[in-house]
Amino acid sequence: MLLGMAEALDFEWEEYFSYTLASYLTDRLQHTRQSEGCTTWAAAGDLTRDGAPLLAKNRDQRPDHQPLQCLARIQPEHGYPYLCLTSAGSPGVFSSGINAAGLAVVDTYVSSSDIGPGIARYSLMMDLLEGFASVPGAIGYLHTRPHLGDGTVSLADAQGELAVFEIAHSAQAVLHSDEGFIVSTNHFTAPETRTRWVDHEPPHLQGNSLERRRQVEKALRSARGQVDVPWSQNLMAQHGNGFSAICRHPEVDPHTATISSVIFLPQTTGMYVANGLPCQTPFELFKVID
Repeated sequence: MLLGMAEALDFEWEEYFSYTLASYLTDRLQHTRQSEGCTTWAAAGDLTRDGAPLLAKNRDQRPDHQPLQCLARIQPEHGYPYLCLTSAGSPGVFSSGINAAGLAVVDTYVSSSDIGPGIARYSLMMDLLEGFASVPGAIGYLHTRPHLGDGTVSLADAQGELAVFEIAHSAQAVLHSDEGFIVSTNHFTAPETRTRWVDHEPPHLQGNSLERRRQVEKALRSARGQVDVPWSQNLMAQHGNGFSAICRHPEVDPHTATISSVIFLPQTTGMYVANGLPCQTPFELFKVID
């Protein structure tokens, strides 16, 4: 797939390959790097206003990545059509997506000491959206794949099933919730994976992943029966004290900002997208099949 894209885009192969695997290579070499961040969560059941599930993600990236961001409708030769937020020139599903069966997936990056030969998240998420309608089926597939490592994939489906799949190279873990929600930021939390996380943020930002997670968990625990699209949009626009901001501005960290926010609705196969800082950018609704 990567060879074909490099040829079609007229990119030098070594340069394109390095771009698509940059985060894995820098982790493998144990280089200190700025984290791309991202805050993700999902809720369902009696936590949401109408009982319907939803899945949300703030995409935190270098601000100069904003012009590359795009929304794509995909009709594969075999499998479900899907809608994904991705990056121009990047392979697979490079951030998040939802398919016609109502399976929604989002990822986060985690700095890891456990990197090795395997399949990257952007390819795994493409496979999930093309081939699966439910969270249990998707999780079963992920268990059969070899993994490069350094990230998480959060999933929600139309039946209200939620899960986080934490991915190191040699260890993976599935997290469910008995509270009606899941949260994932930029660190591992499961016993099998947590020791493989390395906080590579600069000293003044170390610990912000844990704090963002605490902020989201606190908000969800105090909002039973209230979570809907407007509530979710408000949460994703919160700034906290800067260090714990869900909506991250370049004034706090010039290397990382929230370049988009998405809210997926599995039962109606729709997604709300704010193409920029969610505190300043209106959300637009898109459907898998327009």
